[in-house]
Amino acid sequence: MSALRSYEAFAHRELDLPRVGDLVNQRYTVVGELGRGGMGVVLAAHDTQLDRQVALKVLLPRLTHSNEAIERFKDEAQSLARLDSPHVVRVLDFGGIRAPSSCAGLPFMVLELLRGEDLFSIASREGPLEPARVVRYALEACAGLAAAHAQGIVHRDLKPENLFVAIDGDGNECLKLLDFGIARSQSRRILTRANAGIGSPGYMSPEQVQGGGAVGVQADIWALGVVMYELLAHRPAFMGESPEALCAQTLTARVTPLGELRPELPRALVRVVERCLERAPEHRFADVGELATALCRLGDRPSERVLTVRVSRPPRRWARRVGAWLLAAALFAPAVLLLPKVAHAPELAPARAWSAQALETARSAWQGARRWAREMRAPADTAPPGAPEPQH
Repeated sequence: MSALRSYEAFAHRELDLPRVGDLVNQRYTVVGELGRGGMGVVLAAHDTQLDRQVALKVLLPRLTHSNEAIERFKDEAQSLARLDSPHVVRVLDFGGIRAPSSCAGLPFMVLELLRGEDLFSIASREGPLEPARVVRYALEACAGLAAAHAQGIVHRDLKPENLFVAIDGDGNECLKLLDFGIARSQSRRILTRANAGIGSPGYMSPEQVQGGGAVGVQADIWALGVVMYELLAHRPAFMGESPEALCAQTLTARVTPLGELRPELPRALVRVVERCLERAPEHRFADVGELATALCRLGDRPSERVLTVRVSRPPRRWARRVGAWLLAAALFAPAVLLLPKVAHAPELAPARAWSAQALETARSAWQGARRWAREMRAPADTAPPGAPEPQH
C-alpha cells in the first residue's frame, strides 16, 4: 500500500520514462528499451547490487492518473509473485520509482530478463511450424496456465506475443507466459466494467467479446487453440480490418478447417484444436489438464505420431524371465508354508492327501512355467504373435 500511496502522491505531475543511463532507485541502470505495450514499457537494466541483467516494466506515465490502471499493474505483480512455475516469467521486485526525480512516482516491477523471442516473431520468420513443435509449445503453455488456474488466475490475453520462447545458457528452450496485466483473479474484486470486453481481438473468447458474464479457464483454452491454429496454418483463425470486425468474426464466422489448409496434419491434432475453438465454453476441454492429456495422446498411434518419447526399459527376455519366476513363486508359496504343519501334526492326517495333491499341482505348474520361459527366450527383436510394435 505504501507504494500505491506514492503513486497517488505524484499523480498530479507529468512524469517521464527512465532513459538509457538513468539509475533507478540507486540500483537499476537502464540499458535500453525492449518493447512497449498498452500499459507499460519494458526496459533492459543492470542490477548493480546483484550484478545481473534484469527487465524493468514501468507503467506508462499517461496511465498514472487512472486508479484502475494502477490497480491492474499492482495485481499483475502480485499474480506473478504467487505463481511458482518455470513456464511463467518471474517477478523479482515491485515498487515505485523514487529516483531519478523526473520519473518519481511511476510504478515499476523487476522481472527476470529473458533471452529468446516470442512465438509471433518465430512464426513470422519461419512460416508454418511442425506439429511436434507446436504441441511442445502448447504443452509448456498448459503447464504455465495450470499454475495460474490453480491460484484462481485467468490470463485472458494469450496470444503469440505473450508466449516467449526463452533460451538458457545451454541452448535449451523453455516457453514462458508473459503479461498478466489483464489477468483476472476469481478471488479478487473485478476491476473492469461489467460490459467491457478486455483482451486482444482475434484471440478473445466469445464470452469475453460478449461481456457481462463470467470469464473462466475456458477463455484461456480458447485463446491457446487460436494460437495453435495460427502457428500450424500460418494465418490467423479470424481476420478483420478493425477490432470490431474481429470480434464479429469471433462470434459468427466459420473457421477454415486446418485440414483444408494443411491436409498432412495429424487428424487427432486437428480435432484437439477444433475442440479448443468450440464457441460454447462447456464444449471445450474442461481444463488445461484435460487439454494437455489430449495433446500427450497424439503420440499413441504411429500414423498420427506427433511426440516421440524415449523410455528406458530392460531387454524383453529379462522381463519375461522375471515374470516366469514371479509366477512360480506365487504357485509354490502356499504349499511350502503349509507342508511343515501337515507333516508334524498327526491329527491333520486327512489333510495330507490334499497337501500331496497341492504339491503335485504346484510342481506341474512350475514345469509349465519353465517351458513357457524357455519359449520366451527368443531374440529381443522377435515379438510374439499379436504383440504391439515396440516404441522407439
